[in-house]
Amino acid sequence: MTADATTATPEAAPRPRRRLRRALIWTASILGGLVLVLAGLFLYFVWVPAPEEPDLDADVVHASLTVDGLERTYTAVVPEGVEPGAPLWVALHGSNMDGDGMRGATGFQLDELAVEHGFVVLYPDGYEKSWHGCRTETPYPARIDGIDDVAFLEALIGEAASEYGSDPARVYGVGYSNGSHMLFRMAAESPGTFAGIQANAANYPAADNYGCEPLTEPVPTILVEGTSDPINPYEGGQAGAFGQNLGEVLSAQDSALAIAAVNGVEDEATEEVVGGTAGEADAVTATVYGAASDAPVALFTVEGGGHTVPNPVTQTPRIMGGGTEHLNAPVVAWELFSALEGGE
Repeated sequence: MTADATTATPEAAPRPRRRLRRALIWTASILGGLVLVLAGLFLYFVWVPAPEEPDLDADVVHASLTVDGLERTYTAVVPEGVEPGAPLWVALHGSNMDGDGMRGATGFQLDELAVEHGFVVLYPDGYEKSWHGCRTETPYPARIDGIDDVAFLEALIGEAASEYGSDPARVYGVGYSNGSHMLFRMAAESPGTFAGIQANAANYPAADNYGCEPLTEPVPTILVEGTSDPINPYEGGQAGAFGQNLGEVLSAQDSALAIAAVNGVEDEATEEVVGGTAGEADAVTATVYGAASDAPVALFTVEGGGHTVPNPVTQTPRIMGGGTEHLNAPVVAWELFSALEGGE
């Protein structure tokens, strides 16, 4: 009787299979580590908690109207007991956002002001989350498809005047990024529609990146710009980040001067630190042209500030630059424009 010399043992398992198993385990551990690193980077640079919506004594209405054959949508914040003749505020979101997102981007500050002072705020939705501003080099659907956003905003403001009794001579705009550029277009091509505009995170387009009618009528204007904005360069030049080209823009200072020249106040400048300490991070400086005039231009410079609407509620993702606790942009707009009409 002879022994079976071919009997297999566990140690005799094929080596290629064991090597493949080790390679798969090693690959899985590397991929798992990479996922954790990417998740950590996302949490550090991109994610911030959404601001909590306040409990408002107001109706939040989602509605629509048809303009040029397109159904356009918007959100309206309507406080209880709004009286006829009250002002109307319109807030325009940035690209890849919508009207509800703009409520959060402004920290719901306009909503709270509306309830406190008795006016309606409209948050229109851009066409495919974009606006057709004056810049000729943006990749936004509204520009590419030739959407007439001027007609949309004119129709929306007219409907609000009819629906809520808002005073069409007391309409004010707050914009963020692409929405700010839409306000620049309204000031140029629909003068008088807005009695005042605030542009956050948006310098005026350079001449070779400008496709609108020229700005010819004075309009009270507030510019809020951060010196560390990664998308809208404070010193001017090519706008855009993360591989996106938004064309050339003027510097923040030249943007203010260009509007001040139209308003006839370019030679009437004052400057003061209005938040924080001069020379320190997140200090805020206000340069005002024509402070005593009917059409002032105010440039608020946020040291180290990023691509945001500064307010005490909304946090800014690190990838978008810094924030500041020294400026509440919506409140600044309310105070300046109310003062111009002799209000609160």
